Amino acid sequence: MGLAHGQRLVLLAAVALLSAGFLQPALAKKKRGGAVVLPQVAGICSHTPFPDVCKSTAGRHASKYPVIDNVAVLNMQVEAFAKRTNQARKHVTKVTRRTTPQQTQALSFCDTMYMNTQDTIGAAQRAIAFKDKATAKIMLQLAVQDFESCDRPFKQAGIRNPMEKFDSVLNQMASNCMTLANMI
Repeated sequence: MGLAHGQRLVLLAAVALLSAGFLQPALAKKKRGGAVVLPQVAGICSHTPFPDVCKSTAGRHASKYPVIDNVAVLNMQVEAFAKRTNQARKHVTKVTRRTTPQQTQALSFCDTMYMNTQDTIGAAQRAIAFKDKATAKIMLQLAVQDFESCDRPFKQAGIRNPMEKFDSVLNQMASNCMTLANMI
């Protein structure tokens, strides 16, 4: 009892569409808040130190990639990392309006570090495009050093860092990026 010729063709067409990526949105899993995470993205993100961060940030960019593989997910995560860094810079501007002079000076240092982070993320993106894993990893490590430096003037002055939450998420995203870079 085999499949009829017409049923085989339909099954073959479905398999071909699935493997070509045309059925990905239909198979995607819904996350909290309505965001869609493709199974391929979720599978690759599951190998990172912070899979939930990876899925919630990288997954938003999946529609831009016709093929979902390790390099695509790395590119998605790096793009999300760049956007989050940009948001951190905007937050610095916002909180600086209501801070003490000492905090303002420390926040100015943070803004400079985030700007450096943006530059090194750009260099990492170029290295990834050329599949230069070593340079990508070095650039991502430099990016981490830059935004982690933001905390230094706050600690030295003994004052609270209003960028602590941003730095924590950026650190998780950077760890994911470095793990994904090892997978290319």
